[in-house]
Amino acid sequence: MSIVGCGTRAAPQSARGEFSESVVLPHPRMRVAPAKLVKICYTLVHAAEAVGIRDLADGEYLPTDKTLEEGIERQLNYLLDQVGCNRPGFRLLEIGCGYGHLLRLATERGAHAVGIDLSPEQVRYCNDNGSQAYCCNYRDLLDATEWHGQFDGVIANGSLEHWVQPEDVQAGRMDSIYHESFAIAHKTLDSSAPEARYLTTAIHVKREVKPEYLLTWWYHHPRGSDRRHFSLLHHWMGGYYPVDGQLEECARPYFSLETEVDGTSGYKIANDYRMARMLRGLRTNPELVWRIARSLVRYPRVTATMLECFFVEKSWDWQFWGEDPPMKLLRHTWRRNSLS
Repeated sequence: MSIVGCGTRAAPQSARGEFSESVVLPHPRMRVAPAKLVKICYTLVHAAEAVGIRDLADGEYLPTDKTLEEGIERQLNYLLDQVGCNRPGFRLLEIGCGYGHLLRLATERGAHAVGIDLSPEQVRYCNDNGSQAYCCNYRDLLDATEWHGQFDGVIANGSLEHWVQPEDVQAGRMDSIYHESFAIAHKTLDSSAPEARYLTTAIHVKREVKPEYLLTWWYHHPRGSDRRHFSLLHHWMGGYYPVDGQLEECARPYFSLETEVDGTSGYKIANDYRMARMLRGLRTNPELVWRIARSLVRYPRVTATMLECFFVEKSWDWQFWGEDPPMKLLRHTWRRNSLS
């Protein structure tokens, strides 16, 4: 199923901006410390902002599209349509808001849009550009009662792959972490909101992957092997992948799966645009080179792994290689269940 060509239903221009002031929420107290690799990952990714790369998830492209941003914006508008953000005053929470593109599109529709993210650089960018964002772990919201029932819809666009680490899989915590994530989304939604939805986009793995593949340093695995690519991906970005059907099982009893869309091709196209821009920037943009050099000084091992992953062994591209790639990107629309 493709979303190409689906229309957006933004609030009429006359209605935009005609909503009450945003609700200021207290900063959640830290409940679970974020994974160190994930925080470092987004500090390193901030280098790409020097060449205008501020969207890191998938897109949806028409043959006539010529830029990264066209497909990204079409996909973001799809997410907003699916979650029901089509009226002034709609209250939206984005988990993993990045540089706030979705928050800005939601605000243009007349919504109250609030984002959370682990990256101080990205949260600062959001707040400096007029969006409302908090630097915290999504798991902190489980006990943040002031946040409970405050939203009409929740979106997690590309952040889910970071929520489980290989150590969690070894300890048997993978399903419980996903289950908790659905409990958190359920708590933040207003129980009286009709047709409340939760949207997730996440890479799913199609080949066998074991936590020990990821925890072993990549250079100990044979060159070109799945194990080596998995290890390279983990050692710079930190995370693990769900498999088909796993999230649906973990969503019970909080949510029921309403829609599933395969966005793999759109992710590959978006990635190709990003890689071409990065390679061009390495030759022509001193700020990009400076940011990468600074990261090499601060985080030498992780930055070197990132460069190996992206530009030498191309493990990020490997995820979507061939007619039957090892990964796929799935967009899920979840309908909130009543627990009463």
